[in-house]
Amino acid sequence: MAVRIRSLLVSGPVTVRLNTGTSVRLSAGQASAELPDAEVAGNPKVDKLRSRGVIEVETLGEPAGKADPEDPGDSDAAGGAAAPARGSRKRTEPTS
Repeated sequence: MAVRIRSLLVSGPVTVRLNTGTSVRLSAGQASAELPDAEVAGNPKVDKLRSRGVIEVETLGEPAGKADPEDPGDSDAAGGAAAPARGSRKRTEPTS
């Protein structure tokens, strides 16, 4: 499976460190290219950014031809609903 990371910030960039040691820099509202799910699985830095509402990790579908048509339980492998959507966060400029 593949994932895509999207910045939920209204202004300013966010840098996401992946499991392979590479980083993805995203401008406000920008989404990354398609990444393998192994890049974010079990990554405490990604989990922290998600819990703070800074990024969203979108799971993309299986590549064509990978699904097993004989397995009826493959349609909902996670066994539950997706996580609830979070509101976007924004940085505020200090007033003078």
